Amino acid sequence: MRVALIQMESNGTKTENEEKALKLLKQAIKEKADIICLSELFLSWGKEFENGKVKLEEIQKYQVLAKENNVNIILGSVALEKENSNKTTNTCFSINRNGEIVVRYDKKYMYVVNKPDFRLDEREDTVKGEQLGITELDGIKVGIGICFDLRFPEYFRELIKNGVEVIFLPAHFNVNTGKNAWDILTKARAIENQVYFCACNQTGEKLCANTQVISYDGTIIESLNREEGILTVDLDLEEQAKYRKEFPVLEQMN
Repeated sequence: MRVALIQMESNGTKTENEEKALKLLKQAIKEKADIICLSELFLSWGKEFENGKVKLEEIQKYQVLAKENNVNIILGSVALEKENSNKTTNTCFSINRNGEIVVRYDKKYMYVVNKPDFRLDEREDTVKGEQLGITELDGIKVGIGICFDLRFPEYFRELIKNGVEVIFLPAHFNVNTGKNAWDILTKARAIENQVYFCACNQTGEKLCANTQVISYDGTIIESLNREEGILTVDLDLEEQAKYRKEFPVLEQMN
């Protein structure tokens, strides 16, 4: 399985961000990726953050792109408008090669900070999800988390209990928290679950970037530094299955 992670800086208007995302998606398609993943809220950051909300019908262009190019797309996440509410959900759509939305995952864990000099509570404008992000693409069980979910190992353990072999994490991890947590936690989630962990971050002045693919044994296969671009990696699922048999940690899960 070949995966492509798009690291972009969403610093423009919603329209500008989308134009950039579509350009990078088409470039990733040329690299013959089986699954392409975008970052968290790739349309919403930048000059029109407050106006970055997305309606469900706006996802159709990505469904058409997937079908016309015979590719699976993990659509990062979008601030999806919630009917009869001024709130949104932080939502990742998984789109298969036929252009069908095969799973919708709403971010389960909300970013909350209560410092004397800085306060943020994502729950004020975002409705948390309740379901696991699990889908099947090309016959492979795929798990999805979003950004702050990374700090909750129990969530990823539940994905593994449901047979997941590859996990995608669209993110918008900032520099301050990322310098201590990003590398350590992405590697930890890969090691403890013996899973390919595909961490797709945004880049920019206040973001830690460092999009990376980590192997089931904790090895960083490849990563991007701060540049915008596409990280393309081939995953060997047969070797992963062999490793799980030789080192049967997951058999002892409760």
